[in-house]
Amino acid sequence: MTALIYLARRGIESRAIGWLAVFVIAANVSAIPLLIGFAGAYDIWPGLTFLPAQTALFFGPAIALHARALMLDSADRRLWWLFAPGITYWLYQLWAFTMLGDYRQKWAFNNAVHEPYILPVAIIGSWILAAGCLIYVWRLRTRYLQWLKDHHSDDERFSPVWLTHLVVLAAIVGVFWVIESVLSRILDADYFDVFLWEFIALFAIFVIVLEALAGIDHPFPKMKSEGESEDRKPSEPAARDWVLEGTRLKAQVLEHKWHLEAGLSLQVLARRFGMNQAYVSRAINQGLEQNFSGFINGLRIEHAKVLIEVGDKSMIEIALSTGFGSKASFNRAFKLQTGISPSEYRATRQAK
Repeated sequence: MTALIYLARRGIESRAIGWLAVFVIAANVSAIPLLIGFAGAYDIWPGLTFLPAQTALFFGPAIALHARALMLDSADRRLWWLFAPGITYWLYQLWAFTMLGDYRQKWAFNNAVHEPYILPVAIIGSWILAAGCLIYVWRLRTRYLQWLKDHHSDDERFSPVWLTHLVVLAAIVGVFWVIESVLSRILDADYFDVFLWEFIALFAIFVIVLEALAGIDHPFPKMKSEGESEDRKPSEPAARDWVLEGTRLKAQVLEHKWHLEAGLSLQVLARRFGMNQAYVSRAINQGLEQNFSGFINGLRIEHAKVLIEVGDKSMIEIALSTGFGSKASFNRAFKLQTGISPSEYRATRQAK
């Protein structure tokens, strides 16, 4: 939470950080029954039954809204309704905790109503809601990765790798949660029996949050929401030669050495051409048969090859002078384009 507050105060992705904070708070609150149960508090104070701390229904919506705030340029308040089941269940717990009377009446209600009817619905609802939200996040992430390739030369810098890990880890935690819930009911397990399992689940959530914090150290570019156009479609003759147009645009990029600029985006390039993004994107995609990232990084790698062959600059110097943000991203792009690392390429050239 301290790191989240720090990032929020820096103004980095405040909305996304806010929803991640909701997830972290919900996860911590949901751990309270486990911790006090393991400590024996329910034996000392049986009236703690129905303590309003079951917040699993908040997990999926918080992650879904976090991902949306990170990758899309507009909020959709209709998605806030995803929190309705969680809020309803929390109010139900609060009512039972404060209005049912002493622990004997709570236990009687628990045995007659809560466990037979309400708890199974809440558990199944949590699974369904979490699964739906994870599918939403995965589809959004897939669309975002493709959008990055089509609009940003340094797409790897903005790739939400941690979000991929988040979904995978959340899926593992979900499976673990299902198994633990079923076995605990079959075996009538108590807090001591499930403590290790629950602790592992909490540790997985801790890892998820660390992944998120490591990934959100800079603002993320935003794509348009579903149904919105990135740019108006170009009005051009049907018979336009896109190969010729792509070649012409490529020549201009090389002439002005725009490809060596760090963080070059399709939006910036289109503005310099005096064209809309859709037109430039089509010239690159159809004329050169590449996406924007592949086009720009391909030119950078060709320039880097020359620097490797004729000079003795270090690889980090070459990486930064050719527009890459780091040596790691340079190495990945170089290997993707040539099949070998920059060091191997230098050794090969020196051996000749």
